[in-house]
Amino acid sequence: MRYLYGDSAPFPHTFNFLATLERFMAAATKVVKLESEARSLESTTASAAAARVKSLDELETFHESVIAGIQESARRATQRQTADYALQVVEHAVRLLEDARRTTTATNEREQAQVRAEVERRRGEIRLALEGFLTTGPLPILDAVIKSRWDGRYVMSCVLTNPDGIVSFYELGASKADAKWQQPRRVGDFAQGVNLMVGVRKSLFRRSSQPELVQVDDHLVSSFDLTDSTAEIRLRRRIHERDALIFTMRRDGSELAAEVSHPSEEGPEALPAPVDTGDKMHLSRLWQSLRAAVDPMLEQREKLLGLKLEGEDVFENDLAIMLVERVVRFLGPMVAEISRRSPNPRELSLKMENDAGRREEVYVKKEDLIAHLSGMGERELSIFAPLGFSPPPSAIAGGVSSNNANAVEIHFDDWEK
Repeated sequence: MRYLYGDSAPFPHTFNFLATLERFMAAATKVVKLESEARSLESTTASAAAARVKSLDELETFHESVIAGIQESARRATQRQTADYALQVVEHAVRLLEDARRTTTATNEREQAQVRAEVERRRGEIRLALEGFLTTGPLPILDAVIKSRWDGRYVMSCVLTNPDGIVSFYELGASKADAKWQQPRRVGDFAQGVNLMVGVRKSLFRRSSQPELVQVDDHLVSSFDLTDSTAEIRLRRRIHERDALIFTMRRDGSELAAEVSHPSEEGPEALPAPVDTGDKMHLSRLWQSLRAAVDPMLEQREKLLGLKLEGEDVFENDLAIMLVERVVRFLGPMVAEISRRSPNPRELSLKMENDAGRREEVYVKKEDLIAHLSGMGERELSIFAPLGFSPPPSAIAGGVSSNNANAVEIHFDDWEK
């Protein structure tokens, strides 16, 4: 399957970009609204807390003035009853001030705890929104690492590097997508005739050992770690035994470096050693065949395990808005080009062409995309401006906030103009 622009020119990506765009708009606008709500809650609570502290400061100043006046008057008094009265008034005033301090502290702490809970709830919703998009809406993959280990079934995960410094980590549903991954897989399932000089034959009379030919087709794959340029493949004779062979490979252009180790052996044989030149061809074939078999699993992203932007954790460092801005920056030029090449000015359209040359149009209405922006304020709308979906400046005069009941209503006709 390949994709074309609406005018039948070749489209540069091999996935349904419009479906990705729709999922992104639904998720990203939710993220921005939730983040705006969280900021508003924190700001409102901080302002209220500051106002209480200011009021308490004023009360303390007034209290000190009153106490000073009472004590001065008491010193001039000649009657015991007057002095006792002054002392009781001072003690009562002190209690009132302490009550005010405790009330202010307790109220601020209670509201801060409530806001933290509300903000954390929104952070959780932000994570779910981004996970929903990233697990279903593909972005171009610059690099992919696929890992798997046997744990009663193959537990598979991947690390994807996307444009603009986005790196995402996923649990893959390999066993659910393909029942073959519920059982141990043989080397022969991926490449046959893999005969390697990696056996260890020990001499009865010498301490040295000699390599011997091993047919590894029936060895079981216990784990692997694959990229386009590196690979580690671990094999076992039986699935419940220890790893018998570990192959590590690195490709640099046309050159392949490969080593083998025998973890079940002792002494020098357990250490990594270069494989014979003739074995590299077989190992390369196994590597490429295994990678081809697991590449479709990249579409089976079940759970988002982590998300980084320029090496920083998105969720721990509150970088969700920055992430949205990065994706918008990537999508913007492509949206503009699709719009320019679409025959209907009110739609974004692409064509799907199968191997037989049959074509089918896919499209999304611009007004449906714009509808996701409804109710946003000027600051939130500016995040999506590179997509061309923001309303004209006249529609947002006055700097409407997303928390304002009279927030901007976005109209498709205004956008078209």
